Amino acid sequence: MMRLHDQFPLRRGAHDRRSDGMCAMEMVSWLAGEEHSDEPECACPVIAAYVRAVNDGMPTDQARDHWLRPLVPQFVNTRGTIADERRRGFLVADALVRTLVPHLLDKRKLGDEAAALRAVPEISDCESARAALRALDHWARDQHAARWVLQRAIDGLEPARFVAGAVQVVRRAGDAQAWQLAAELAAMLAHAPAPAASGDDLRN
Repeated sequence: MMRLHDQFPLRRGAHDRRSDGMCAMEMVSWLAGEEHSDEPECACPVIAAYVRAVNDGMPTDQARDHWLRPLVPQFVNTRGTIADERRRGFLVADALVRTLVPHLLDKRKLGDEAAALRAVPEISDCESARAALRALDHWARDQHAARWVLQRAIDGLEPARFVAGAVQVVRRAGDAQAWQLAAELAAMLAHAPAPAASGDDLRN
């Protein structure tokens, strides 16, 4: 039997009413029983910001339905702590430097540069983000969107305000594999991070 949310294709942009269509995050609000909004209370704002950008960046409704709609139920009830949001922000930065930019470089026949970025240590804090930024400056200085995201992470900006920048790299690649990688990152965000350890900051 077809699930209820599968009867409605995802659409680009925000909508005044559900009858006009829904983007991925508006569908999250619907599944959660919330008022119509693309900023559902139940969802992590970092996930919401990233998924909105992916939803609107995908070239067709068919692409949204194929790559993004199966993930929508996973975004419900993902809101957590400020520490969770920070970890998700660094997860986006890590995927950007070690997966998304290398994919774009591979398309441009820059395999050595792509391999160098894939070898960068995992980005999980400001120190590792600074190291990754130095690597970008050396191997992919023209990747301005990626450098912008990393610098904002280093500066301590709220992750919900910079993670959408990663989608600019996906759009520049523009192929099906790039959008698959973007959707896989959305799924990773939904299932990460692990519950905050005792003493982790809680909404402060």
